[in-house]
Amino acid sequence: MKRAEGNYLMAADFRKRYADKLFKPSTIATAIDEAAFNGHRQYRVVQEHPFDLSDTDAAQALEEWLDREQFHYIWRPTFLEQDALRPSIVTEYPELVISW
Repeated sequence: MKRAEGNYLMAADFRKRYADKLFKPSTIATAIDEAAFNGHRQYRVVQEHPFDLSDTDAAQALEEWLDREQFHYIWRPTFLEQDALRPSIVTEYPELVISW
């Protein structure tokens, strides 16, 4: 295995573990309940890392759960400015917004 392949696999493994933790239906259900209790009608799953996790198995399983529970959701673009001195350097990645 070449170094690049090993690094790719390490990054993919981290993203999978992060998505599994972030998109756990029980955690999302608790967050939705808390948001609704506080009068909100939507919940945004805020990511700490700017990764596109929308195609992970965990995200797809969460989407299936959201469909079963009749929630509405959309993957909205989020922008992360990496360098204030050079505003042209911006990272875009989707975050999940759930509404009811």
